[in-house]
Amino acid sequence: MVQYKQAFTLIELLVVVLIIGVLAAVALPQYQKAVEKARMTEAIILVRAIANAHQLYYLANGEYLTDGEIEKLDIEIPGTLDATITEGRIKTKDFIYSPNGQGSGTYLGLARRAKNTDSDEDNPYWIHIPQTDPLKITCTTLSPATKAQRELCNNLAQKGIL
Repeated sequence: MVQYKQAFTLIELLVVVLIIGVLAAVALPQYQKAVEKARMTEAIILVRAIANAHQLYYLANGEYLTDGEIEKLDIEIPGTLDATITEGRIKTKDFIYSPNGQGSGTYLGLARRAKNTDSDEDNPYWIHIPQTDPLKITCTTLSPATKAQRELCNNLAQKGIL
């Protein structure tokens, strides 16, 4: 009696690989959007803390800080072990935080989404709280923003939520 070994055919293996590929193609954009939403939420929390500390500084000193003076604020950086304060800004893996934008005095808090540089070319979006409306958090997208980042910024601008 002849015994045959049971195995998968090449067609069966290709179908399984194709199904896994389709599932990955569908799931990856949603995963990237969820990760960016979590990063943006963390930035909003810290920008709100910076804005509150900036308002307290104004009440105590009668003036707002200029860009690069974040160390004068009484603020803790929650949950960011990789944060450093350099050049008067808080830099984390994903964001650069400051009390004002470019010395303009128009923001209570500002977060720029950036990798490792201060160049605007690397900043897909900014999250900021204007001095004129300290209860409003706004988001501005720049040219390097992905579709998911633009969508999250638009939701924040229109609905006030991510």
